[in-house]
Amino acid sequence: MRPSTSSFAFLSLLSAVNGELHQLIVGTFGTEHLYTLEFDDSALTLELIGNLTTNAASSWIALSHDKKNLYGTSFTASSPAFVSYTLGSATDIIYNTTLALGGNCSSSKAIFVAAASKSPYAVYGTPFGASAECGSVMSVDENGVLLEVIQNYTYQSTSGVHGMAMNANNSFIYSADDSANTLWTHSVDSTTGELTYVSSIAGPVTGADPRHVAVHPEGQYLYVILEGANELAQYSIDQVTGIPSFENVTYSLIPFGATSSSYWSDEVALSFSNNYLWATSRARSSNSTGYISAFSLGSDGSIESQLFLNATSSSGGTANSVAPSPFSDQFVALTDSSVGFVQIWQLGSDGASASVVANVDIEDGGCCANAVWYS
Repeated sequence: MRPSTSSFAFLSLLSAVNGELHQLIVGTFGTEHLYTLEFDDSALTLELIGNLTTNAASSWIALSHDKKNLYGTSFTASSPAFVSYTLGSATDIIYNTTLALGGNCSSSKAIFVAAASKSPYAVYGTPFGASAECGSVMSVDENGVLLEVIQNYTYQSTSGVHGMAMNANNSFIYSADDSANTLWTHSVDSTTGELTYVSSIAGPVTGADPRHVAVHPEGQYLYVILEGANELAQYSIDQVTGIPSFENVTYSLIPFGATSSSYWSDEVALSFSNNYLWATSRARSSNSTGYISAFSLGSDGSIESQLFLNATSSSGGTANSVAPSPFSDQFVALTDSSVGFVQIWQLGSDGASASVVANVDIEDGGCCANAVWYS
């Protein structure tokens, strides 16, 4: 293992937190609500400050580049669709419109939505379920509200894409195809946001099942959650073609000796400074726990080491999704749907451990899906 080049990571970790209040918005799987939470990074408290009744449960939500809009899946709709809200603040959330996915995927459910960070700020959505080979590209108006579906594209007949991520300059988007055990690369038109197929590669082994992905801002590495293999995989990205290549670098997201079929890994996300990477797994039984792990990264984004693998408070249900804070490496939000709660985990001062410092229970029968930090 090469020596650490992440001394800055520990400097940022040890620096004083802001002593401020920060808001998060949380979606749900089965109840038509959006919740707003407030975290005090000095007192280490988390409170429920907003409960909005909506016309859709959103299994995944994403903020626009300027945080003036929120996009979500319409998970409880009879056919796949996506919802758009205007944000006056974290508690001032106004419904705007719903767009149907389109294409030949009416028997599936909308599962994931991603928003571009650069103009034309297109929004991308995928379904999951019976017939889920479709993807959609949606335009936005001058205020960032979803306007229309400008492109329907297809993966393959066995597909079910559960997660997507764009590189920093928005020139490529990567799709994790859980159902077809495939990783897709599409190029992005800088004028329209529409996609063009570039490549598809099979998972490292049969049943690996890529679920979620993240791209380091330096653009050299792609991180892939292998749901079936319960591993985090590192891929290198060709700087000309944008195509990722598996490097045979993986890290287990469950303890040594654990029965892999009893778990299904979930999420991966970069920390505030991009010097750490968070990842989680879920337990299939409510009598077992999931796991949360963090990794140190080199300046180029390569994984240097797995820092820890800690049991979470519950199985995680269909969540155990992590959302690192946008203001400090210390904090990450974790959501649970088996019980219904949101927790804030804090990275230890040595970077080699993490623990729960705040918790809010939202036991409504459908919470909690993923969380996004508004501030």
